[in-house]
Amino acid sequence: MTLQYKGGARFPGPLGLSPEILGGRLPGPLRFGQEDLTKQQGATKSIKTLAMPPPSKGSSTIMRLRTVSWKLSKRVPAWGDVQQGELANCPIAAILSALAHTPSGRKRLDGMITEYLGANIKTTVAHDVMTTILSREADNPDYSPQNKEILSSRYFAVNLKGLIEVSDAFYVKETGQSGGDMDLVYMDSPNQVLWPCVIEKAYAVKLKSYQELDDQKHTVEEFWEVLVGKKPVVIRDGNMTEQKIRAAAMAASKVPTIGATRDDVPKIDSTDATRVESDHGYAVLGIQGSTIELYNPWGKPEKIPLKEFSSNFEAIYYGTP
Repeated sequence: MTLQYKGGARFPGPLGLSPEILGGRLPGPLRFGQEDLTKQQGATKSIKTLAMPPPSKGSSTIMRLRTVSWKLSKRVPAWGDVQQGELANCPIAAILSALAHTPSGRKRLDGMITEYLGANIKTTVAHDVMTTILSREADNPDYSPQNKEILSSRYFAVNLKGLIEVSDAFYVKETGQSGGDMDLVYMDSPNQVLWPCVIEKAYAVKLKSYQELDDQKHTVEEFWEVLVGKKPVVIRDGNMTEQKIRAAAMAASKVPTIGATRDDVPKIDSTDATRVESDHGYAVLGIQGSTIELYNPWGKPEKIPLKEFSSNFEAIYYGTP
């Protein structure tokens, strides 16, 4: 099942070298594995070259490739750390939020990323990527040139059914009039933490480009199995009784759970307002009384009455890693 792109939402996929094993995996202050290569005996000073996955083709966003200095996390991962970017891949964002909402999911995330510090990293920009970036400048005289190589001192190894290495360089866009403010073009974070962005970038490397990651042929089940590690249990339309919906919502604080909305959710008034977005994915956070609590990966906590859930949602996906 795939959901269509509508203004940034669609609900629906081995590259790189294995990281050097230079000692025990340190827990680090970020709750993710962390290796300081400067403190390891025999650590190599050679340059590690990592290619940047090509951007999506359908966008006209003026972007640049820059290193991002955010920490992986400021505390344990949280559902509010995640914000879907320009790609129509809300299933990935919803799944990551659902994982961050549960103890088993946070353990899964903790085991997915290892950060390597004190490295010599060169992120390269392929010729076709440079052409794409430069074609979007729109003759803007204030935009600084894009370097073909970005140097930095850290990288990440991400386990997505195989280890994938990515640097701390990301596609960014200017947001302030002064040109000094930057937002990430793809996966972003309201809390300015990098773990969801690193995972999405690694997935783009796995599929060879952000364009491929945006392709509607990739399904919720496919994304779930890669990110969670197991196939999901699915409650589909026609089998979503109020009892099953309540049970899934009650368990959502322990079992990662997401919901997929219908292609055309019902209007609630004459202004065409709706309870939720059509063709979109939400992390299910829990239930209070008869109200289900959701997280819209556009960065918005939302609520919906239990009795209206089945008329707005066509499927629930859940399961522990």
